[in-house]
Amino acid sequence: MEELEKKEINKFIVFIFITLAFGIVSTITYSIYNILTHHSMLTIVSSIILFIIEGLILIAGYNVEDKKARIIMSIISIIIAIFTIIVMIIDIAKPKYEVIDFTNMDIKDVVEWADDKKVIIKQTLKYDDEIPEYHVISQDVKKGTKVTKNLEINVVVSNGSDPNKKAEVTNMVGWKLDDVLKFIDENHLTNVTIKYEFSNSIKKDIIISQDVYQEIKRNEPITLVCSLGRESDQSSVTLGNLVGMTTFELETYLGRNNLKYTVVYSYSEKPEGTVIKQSPKKWTVISPTSDYEIVVTISKQNAVTVPDFKKMTETEITEWAIENRIKIDYKYEHDDTIKDGKIISCNHKKGDVITSDEIIKITFSTGSVKMIEFTDVDSFKEWAKENEVIFNIEYEFSDTVPMGKLISSSHTKGQLIKNTDTVKLVVSEGGNTTIPNLIDLTKDEATKKCNESNIKCNFMYEDNNIDYTIVTKQSMKENSNVPVNTSINVTLGK
Repeated sequence: MEELEKKEINKFIVFIFITLAFGIVSTITYSIYNILTHHSMLTIVSSIILFIIEGLILIAGYNVEDKKARIIMSIISIIIAIFTIIVMIIDIAKPKYEVIDFTNMDIKDVVEWADDKKVIIKQTLKYDDEIPEYHVISQDVKKGTKVTKNLEINVVVSNGSDPNKKAEVTNMVGWKLDDVLKFIDENHLTNVTIKYEFSNSIKKDIIISQDVYQEIKRNEPITLVCSLGRESDQSSVTLGNLVGMTTFELETYLGRNNLKYTVVYSYSEKPEGTVIKQSPKKWTVISPTSDYEIVVTISKQNAVTVPDFKKMTETEITEWAIENRIKIDYKYEHDDTIKDGKIISCNHKKGDVITSDEIIKITFSTGSVKMIEFTDVDSFKEWAKENEVIFNIEYEFSDTVPMGKLISSSHTKGQLIKNTDTVKLVVSEGGNTTIPNLIDLTKDEATKKCNESNIKCNFMYEDNNIDYTIVTKQSMKENSNVPVNTSINVTLGK
């Protein structure tokens, strides 16, 4: 009977310790999982605390003899274990997002995607002839990269075509108007005026004259005159859909059809200079002898009042800019006084009234920079360039520090580098020596002196006469201070 009771007690103890061990294994697995999957510090600390609690329960269960107490500890251990397993399963089952290809996407859509995935988007404006304004040109994180919390992606956003870029304007006299329009579009010319006049000798839609034939900036003015053909040949026009046309497209369409029109401006969310209304409607037939005047309404964007950017996050500023179709040129710099993510400078203050053609320039702080530990000068230069650290490198001879290694630095590892600081490095050129006078020595005597001076002497013979044994020339002057193992040329000439 006693043996049976002992067996039952042993089974009970084994069961208790199996449950406690199960709790320990599950909590340590949970902690390792959180660390490896880059969870937040709070989550990692919480999982470690659970592990510590399980450890304390295990120790207590080992030392406590009371059966009820052990059962309670076992139940608590099982509950913690089940909790950690369920949390891990839920986290593993959550959808894992990947970075998508932003190329040609509207920056508004990119920011919305990033906000949903808790991704940080940093923008840089750049002129581009192919990618439309407000659309992404490139990104520094590849498509397919796993999205992690606070992932930072730098995107380059199109600022449209560069108006100051040079363009070669060819002679277009005699060209068809459609070919001219294609040339204007392909060369991104933004200040072209086309006038229209009747001609008895030149067919309709043919260019009569042009005032510029040279290389100019894209936004410099060009004036062309296009033929309307004979006035007697004019026919009725069925009006097309003008809504959505740009101002230039509207002027071209109405001008080449000799239609009279009046422009009315109205505030709109549409891009500035876009036709938003027309009267009469499309399909209206207009006779060439009619005095009927078309009325078109062209969008004009409201002036925008600049908010207090210093109270806004970068995402909030971007959303505001997108909503108001304002371009923002973001820059990022280290600063020893302004915290990471805060604004260093902005070219517009709260309350300024701006229009959509203006660019707001904002510089954000990426925090302070601290001196790094480095093994070679090239790696330091690369780091300094990336972090915009100003530095100065001087070279000195040293008998104790190998060539190319650091002798001293103005900043130690971990030291704060202020905005106005210049990091000064002294780098070893190795040991130095003095060039001896080898003139009039024999080859053997010169060789001995070269060895004593720790330099390498390359002997050559004047006129290729190998019978010469006396030094007549040396490529470096005596008493020149040079690094050890410097090579010089020595000429034997008599």
